[in-house]
Amino acid sequence: MNLRTELFQLCAENHAQFFDEGPQYYQRYLEMIRSAKTTVYLQTYIFEMDAFGSEVHAELIAAAVRGVKVYLLVDSVGSLNLTENAEKELRIAGVHFCRFNRIRFKWLGMWGRRLHHKILIRDDHDAMIGGINVVSDSYGMANIRPQLDFAVFLQGPTVQRLSRYCEEIFRRAYSKKVIFSGRPVTVQLNESCKPVQLRVSVNDWMQGRWQITSHYSKMVHEARESITIVNSYFFPRIKFMRQLVLAAKRGVKVKLLLPKYSDWPQWVLASQYLYYYFLKNGVEVYQWKGSILHGKLATVDGKSTTIGSFNLNYTSYQQNLEMNVDIFSDEFTKEIDTKLDEYIKTSSEQIRFEEFAASGSVKERFLRYFYYLMLSLVASFSVALSYGPKPK
Repeated sequence: MNLRTELFQLCAENHAQFFDEGPQYYQRYLEMIRSAKTTVYLQTYIFEMDAFGSEVHAELIAAAVRGVKVYLLVDSVGSLNLTENAEKELRIAGVHFCRFNRIRFKWLGMWGRRLHHKILIRDDHDAMIGGINVVSDSYGMANIRPQLDFAVFLQGPTVQRLSRYCEEIFRRAYSKKVIFSGRPVTVQLNESCKPVQLRVSVNDWMQGRWQITSHYSKMVHEARESITIVNSYFFPRIKFMRQLVLAAKRGVKVKLLLPKYSDWPQWVLASQYLYYYFLKNGVEVYQWKGSILHGKLATVDGKSTTIGSFNLNYTSYQQNLEMNVDIFSDEFTKEIDTKLDEYIKTSSEQIRFEEFAASGSVKERFLRYFYYLMLSLVASFSVALSYGPKPK
């Protein structure tokens, strides 16, 4: 399979269904594993043995025991809390298990390459792709609101190509020889499913793939009416910041929905330092306050949507292995825009320049600037790594 010519091209006749994190997502995710008959590919940054992770762990073991070929790839840094005992149970059951890119001293540049995409594929038939890890504080808890995060459920010819891509990533990471028994699958969409045109985009500096970065820039450059971006760890390149401002100045309505609360509050403070630039140049900024915001998506002109694992920051630009789904559908994008409007109206607050410039204690303003400088250093380090030596 030629990944450049087959996977990363526009493909019609696919079904796409949007999910935000919550009970319906958890149910569909577990059901995909539970109903698998031939293969399961699961690749994720974080896998923890909390309530949700434990159920996923149990379903993977059950699938392997009934003869399903299960290939589980977790990031060695993001999934540090996945215990050796849990790993042992998976291996005993027959799960092909691998921790991606363990820290080694042979190549400093390898340290920055993290498996950040989140993808589950069942039987080469359907896939779940997005920003949601195998971990949840809200799973099974009626009194806790889920974090704001997103995924897209796919069926269609693109899924088979994704399976081959996941095989390639797993084969390169796995220390043992592995033979995949994947075969062509004819996918018949239900009559109720309206096919959409989409493509998969990835960032992977080791392979010279920068499709997500390029697509974001192209979306903003070509926008004529509206751009709405939701992002959890927002610290974009200066070039992209200028592109957003230029879009606002030519009359495009540009909205940023960013977190008020985060599992990494330092990112919020550093992002807030950038608010001054955006607000004084006509970009609307909103903070989600309903829960932790972990999602990553964007819509443009009511016509196209991109959803996935990609954060607008330098670790996603330059280091991580990221995956997004770019969907070109007026109807699908209208559904997302309607949800985004609801998020903004019900659980967000708009940040206004005059109020923001006058707000914050001396300490808070100092911390905004301090973490802005720290992330700027991280950005420089990320760029240096991406141009450093590559392992053979």
